[in-house]
Amino acid sequence: MKQRFTTHATFSIERIYRAAPERVFAAWSDRNAKARWYPAAEVFDFRVGGREFTQGGPAGGPVFTFDAYYQEIVPNERLVYTYSLDQGELRISVSIATVELTPTGDGTKLVFTEQGAFFDGHDTPEQLEQGTQQLLDLLGKSLGESNAETFELISRRKLDAPRNLVYRAWTEPELLAQWWGPHGFTNTFNSFDLRPEGVWEYTMHGPDGTDYPHRNVFQEIGPERIVLRHETGHPFIVTATFEDTQGGTEVTFRQKLASKEDYDKLKPICEEGNEQNLDRLGSLLKKI
Repeated sequence: MKQRFTTHATFSIERIYRAAPERVFAAWSDRNAKARWYPAAEVFDFRVGGREFTQGGPAGGPVFTFDAYYQEIVPNERLVYTYSLDQGELRISVSIATVELTPTGDGTKLVFTEQGAFFDGHDTPEQLEQGTQQLLDLLGKSLGESNAETFELISRRKLDAPRNLVYRAWTEPELLAQWWGPHGFTNTFNSFDLRPEGVWEYTMHGPDGTDYPHRNVFQEIGPERIVLRHETGHPFIVTATFEDTQGGTEVTFRQKLASKEDYDKLKPICEEGNEQNLDRLGSLLKKI
């Protein structure tokens, strides 16, 4: 009979993100935002006593079950949860995790601490720490990038669709209208002239019924790169590039503002709005 044993261990990981604590906290507390970097939850009840439940694993491999309960939530500062991790029908570890957020000069310092009990060698502290490191790296990517010197916001996303399908979603107005803009917005296209110096005019309808007219002018059109100039209100340039990756397409979305004043004003709105835009693109691609 195999002898059973338990390994107890604690590890701590630090990350610096160039995003405000509110955005980093939202990456944990908002279901859609968390799904950008963590396996999508089947149950997501973000409150003290609430549960998060996720099942998944590699194709043809074992099914892993993450079953967590939130123990403390201090918005934008601290999050504590306990969870069990199962491989198939086998429980392999139980942990308590603490996420602490501290504002820095241009972003947020995150400290992730986990205290775990690991059973019979099926899971190890080293394996879990490595996996957590990778997830926190993905979290950083999900927040996007910002460059105050060039007034630029950058979002990157790997989408599970071939490049030609992603390109169609950007260039066919009946598809583009379904995903363009943050969550809850819809669009009415007035003109869409897909050629260099062609005009794209549309009205974006907000969830509260407010209408926002927009005018864009295409600068470049091609299967690997689209560039457009936004001329309404605060002007900016959007550059979208499409790169084949294993199993899909990596989209890089760059928004370059015209001035520091515009950058400082729009950054808190646009950096999350751009991520939501790519969320909606990904959802549409799964349907078509």
